[in-house]
Amino acid sequence: MLKNKFKSGFVTILGRPNAGKSTLLNALIDNKVSIISPIPQTTRHQIKGILNLENAQIVFVDTPGIHSFEDKLAMHLNTVAKRAIEGCDLIIYVVDMSRRPGKEEEELMRIISGQKIKTIMVLNKIDLGLKYFNAYIDSWAQRVEGKRNPLVYYIPLSAKTGKDVDKLRSALLDNLPESHPYYEANALTDFPLKFRVADIIREKLFLQLKREVPHSIAVEIEEINNKKKIVSIRANIYVKRNSQKRIVIGKAGEVLKEVGSQARPEIEKIYNKKVFLDIWVKVLENWQDKPRILKELGYWWA
Repeated sequence: MLKNKFKSGFVTILGRPNAGKSTLLNALIDNKVSIISPIPQTTRHQIKGILNLENAQIVFVDTPGIHSFEDKLAMHLNTVAKRAIEGCDLIIYVVDMSRRPGKEEEELMRIISGQKIKTIMVLNKIDLGLKYFNAYIDSWAQRVEGKRNPLVYYIPLSAKTGKDVDKLRSALLDNLPESHPYYEANALTDFPLKFRVADIIREKLFLQLKREVPHSIAVEIEEINNKKKIVSIRANIYVKRNSQKRIVIGKAGEVLKEVGSQARPEIEKIYNKKVFLDIWVKVLENWQDKPRILKELGYWWA
């Protein structure tokens, strides 16, 4: 018997790169489970964030943005994003109102409008204005003209500031099915721990390097030694060329040191103890086009 009409379900978050999907996920659960940066292709995994309420459990599935790149990593990102729709109860379709709709948006609208799953369009970044608000509404209307429309709400909000995120939560609860919880009441995410650690390090690299080499970077956690008072972690940062290796290390190792000092506190929060990070930078040519390497790095985990 369900406890007092308990509701639960899976909610997939879709959108093109940098629409604010990961920021929205973190705002919805009021915790950080997905990394954030202004660089496209930040999220490479299908990451679940779990919101536990008194009479509901919402399992959010954050996804990579739909990409138009041609390498195998980008193809995989698209596959992961599309696969996340399968079996979900609701879709949050995030659009960035500060940018006009483009080719990737057309592909997303084609995918989402072809589903029978209830969808909420989140018009994100109202803190930057409503410049392309009507452009997204009109594009969607044209896409579904004469067809069944799965859209149940348009909700303008700011994932960054949190404005009106509560309205989205309420809309989700209204449309969730009655069901038992899927995870323990204290669960935050089911994302494997070593990949969470790798993503934290990669986020700090993205923030340090801006647009110099982020798409050429991967992080692998080679070893985690969880001792009584300290956690020792050995991580490898992979780049495609020696010139990129020099950039990642930085003059006198300053970039790598800064990455370590920024990543360590977040990892310590996960383990609730001191963390020692041993980070190495290695050249692995064309890793993005090698399925075996991608699998080893965890990008085929989802």
